[in-house]
Amino acid sequence: MSIRIYLHLIIVLLILINPVSAFKVLEPGEHMDPNTVIEDDLYVCEDTVIIKGVVLGDVLACGGLVEISGNVTGDVMVGAGSVIINGFVGDDVRVGAGTLIVNGVVGDDLVAGVGTMIIADNAEIGGDVVAGSGQMELKGNIGGNITGGAGVVTLSGNVGGDVELDVGELNVLPGASIKGNLTYTGPNKAAIPAGVVGKDVLFTERPKREDERFGASSIIWWFIRYLFLLVIGLLVLAVFPNRAAAIAQSIPENPLKNIAIGFLLAVAGFVGSILLFITVIGIPLGLILLFMTFFVLYIARLFFGLWLGRIIFSRLGRESKPWMDMVVGLFVLFILTSLPWIGFLIYLLVTFVAIGGLFIEEKRFYNELKGKDML
Repeated sequence: MSIRIYLHLIIVLLILINPVSAFKVLEPGEHMDPNTVIEDDLYVCEDTVIIKGVVLGDVLACGGLVEISGNVTGDVMVGAGSVIINGFVGDDVRVGAGTLIVNGVVGDDLVAGVGTMIIADNAEIGGDVVAGSGQMELKGNIGGNITGGAGVVTLSGNVGGDVELDVGELNVLPGASIKGNLTYTGPNKAAIPAGVVGKDVLFTERPKREDERFGASSIIWWFIRYLFLLVIGLLVLAVFPNRAAAIAQSIPENPLKNIAIGFLLAVAGFVGSILLFITVIGIPLGLILLFMTFFVLYIARLFFGLWLGRIIFSRLGRESKPWMDMVVGLFVLFILTSLPWIGFLIYLLVTFVAIGGLFIEEKRFYNELKGKDML
């Protein structure tokens, strides 16, 4: 599967989480030179994105390579194969990428789901670092806390707060400095040089995870779950092609409202089931309601995947059919929800926004039929 598809999914999801009322779109072939000043949010998606100059707002970007060499006063949200931050970012940085290298300054928090993350010697992170990664090298200065998980973590920089990690292997070098507590979980205890940690060191031994022991089985199970949901999605497309397309189209109309509605409906389903279980007569109805709630939670991703697949092919400049949108959208969605630490949050957001879109579209459809005296 092309990495570009994965990148476009991340940027679309970041737009959903951080909607903007207005922004400038950098068209293909249009570049920023060091003298450029953009007094607005910037959205750009190309194979190679190099942002120089000044952006007086947020940056949302995707590409094979995204490099921030200029100054951004707001947030930076990126999905890319490789992300390099050499310049200055005034607020938060949120990244989904294969590789993240920070050589510059991040004014506030850094949130990342990446394969490899390197915070270089001369890098400055003003706030917290929250990351899930295969490998982390933390060499620079981090003003706040570090929270996350990784296969291998090497810490040689300065941390102004606490460090809390779930690791496969932790390496703390003599030149490191942690002003707060060091709390970590892993299969083996790390050698912590004297004087590095300002407060307490707490280690919790964790047996090697099943997915670490049986990596191949884990991948096979992941693929089986994807295929099972895909088969259901293709059946839905075959039986209700127009309804499925309409529901998918309603997802981006008001994402925050959709998330709120989806959350409330999910809670109402579970609470309603519990209340029905209290009475013997209501137990059958409670079981039906509980089953329907779980079923809707399960299939909601289908409509999000259908919509994302359409967006992905559109951004790639390729024509597609609904079944192609479903295949690609669900595959990329499964990848994203498998990311460490942030995957479950993405899963919840996707599910709730899709349930909200489903409810709004079905309500609209009901009102149309009622208005035509068909109900």
